[in-house]
Amino acid sequence: MQVADHHNIAKRIRYYQTASSMEAHDKGQPYEQADDSYVIFFCNFDPFQLGQQRYVLHKHIDEIPEQIIEDGQTDILFNVPSLRHDVDPKMQAFLDMIAQREVEATDPLVVKLKERIAVVKRNRKWRSEYMRRSVYEMDQEMREKKIREGERRIRDGKRELLEGKRELLEGKRELQKGKRELQKGKREIKEGQDRLKEKEQLIQEREQKLHENQQTIIKTSILAMRELNIDETTIRKEIKEKFNLSDKKIKDYFAE
Repeated sequence: MQVADHHNIAKRIRYYQTASSMEAHDKGQPYEQADDSYVIFFCNFDPFQLGQQRYVLHKHIDEIPEQIIEDGQTDILFNVPSLRHDVDPKMQAFLDMIAQREVEATDPLVVKLKERIAVVKRNRKWRSEYMRRSVYEMDQEMREKKIREGERRIRDGKRELLEGKRELLEGKRELQKGKRELQKGKREIKEGQDRLKEKEQLIQEREQKLHENQQTIIKTSILAMRELNIDETTIRKEIKEKFNLSDKKIKDYFAE
């Protein structure tokens, strides 16, 4: 049962088919004797956004799409919210039951399903297998979340660095303007010098702030990439290229 759409349904199918295939092949057994493998997903959403109630997937030859590869693997995905009623009555009753739509309480299939659910809940082996796969899925979701967070931090860092560069350029333009004003106002040189001093002090503060911001961004980027388990050599190369740092400065950052 797939409740939320994480946009990775195809990769999840591959994971379950791989696990199923490993179980289907006994050591030394010929390949043709392996059991057929079925992966069935009941999705609380349309998995492919194509409006179908049921999707049956097989491998085919790209150049000859109608030519199906008979490898014994079949993937079936049901769009539980769909009201198309394209499946047989028994399957429709099952889908209605999952979707908590109104079903006949005395329907033999419904009664049997409820009994089987109770048996599954008491079966320690099935419960253990469900927990194993659930833990894998949670780990995968957490890993994807960390990757997205790391990418977001890098994007934010690049944006802040760009803003800092614009501020520095603006400060340099102001400095040039101040120098021109100083040359023009020789008769009021004292006043002009005071203005220039103030402008230079402002620029120094901005440059210092930019330097501090860049240091923070670089350190944050290093931490983010380390959290993604990227090796130190790759991190050094990435940081050096993106921030145009000398070998000495790179060494200083990684010595901290």
